[in-house]
Amino acid sequence: MKIGIQTGRTADEIGYAETYRLFAEAGFEAIDWNLNNRLSGAIIRKGELDGNFYDRSIEEIFAAFEDELAQIRKNGLSIGQAHAPFPAYVPDKPWVLDRMIEIYKKNILFCHQVGCKYLVIHGISLEKNDEFNTKESIRELNDKLYTSLIPTLLGTDVTVCLENLFASMGGIALGVCSDPHEAADMIDTYNSIAGKECFGLCLDTGHLNLLRIDLRNYIPVLGKRIKVLHVHDNAGLTDQHKAPYTGTVAWSSFCEELRKVGYSGDICFETFMQTTLKVIDRKMLEPWLKLIYDIGCHFRSEIASDRCM
Repeated sequence: MKIGIQTGRTADEIGYAETYRLFAEAGFEAIDWNLNNRLSGAIIRKGELDGNFYDRSIEEIFAAFEDELAQIRKNGLSIGQAHAPFPAYVPDKPWVLDRMIEIYKKNILFCHQVGCKYLVIHGISLEKNDEFNTKESIRELNDKLYTSLIPTLLGTDVTVCLENLFASMGGIALGVCSDPHEAADMIDTYNSIAGKECFGLCLDTGHLNLLRIDLRNYIPVLGKRIKVLHVHDNAGLTDQHKAPYTGTVAWSSFCEELRKVGYSGDICFETFMQTTLKVIDRKMLEPWLKLIYDIGCHFRSEIASDRCM
């Protein structure tokens, strides 16, 4: 059980060499690699996908990441998980889904090549202002998204992780996989079609908190399907991506429930809004990273009776 952190905005703000050196010096052992940084949500929503970064061959994509990968390895960090671009679907541009599926296939192949076991791919939620879909048609779109990836997944060791999301257009509402029974059914259905475990869940603590969903009611239903974590806090109003204990997430319940289901994966923080230079002074980056790592050590101790040296 390694302590990891999402690369987030840090690599863009201070560069690869400095970012991964600081992560390692703070104690982190793994990263959640933001592959989505190479294709923004704004561009996807505009449908401007011609000539995007992932239109390149897999060899060209690997070459473009080579310098960053060298710094990750130089500092002894493992790539525990990665985050694919999102959204996968735009209601008034339905053709975007087909393009994103092809991008996700390349993300899967890239993860396999660099030894990253888990890739988080956001599902499709029914947004409040979506005039084109129903709950049933959204499920059909998700089925198309994930089952289309199965042939590629079967040729790799990569597991795609669905994430519990909230819908944000027109106010915060339940998103795909925010209902634990829906999440379990989707994962089980897709794994059954694949004939092996190709899918799991990325448990996002901040999203559950926004929706007032009790961790004690969510985690037990998903159980061993939970493969990776996005650990962050908020005050229950906006998706703040803050460090634990700076919001209202019930962290004792988080640790207790993960211990009960036997979670043994990494503890990975998605706290990029706490460590961005848009929020803190550069000189405060190191102590914040160390604090977040220390919180991870505490969680690891509570979940797995492990101890940081």
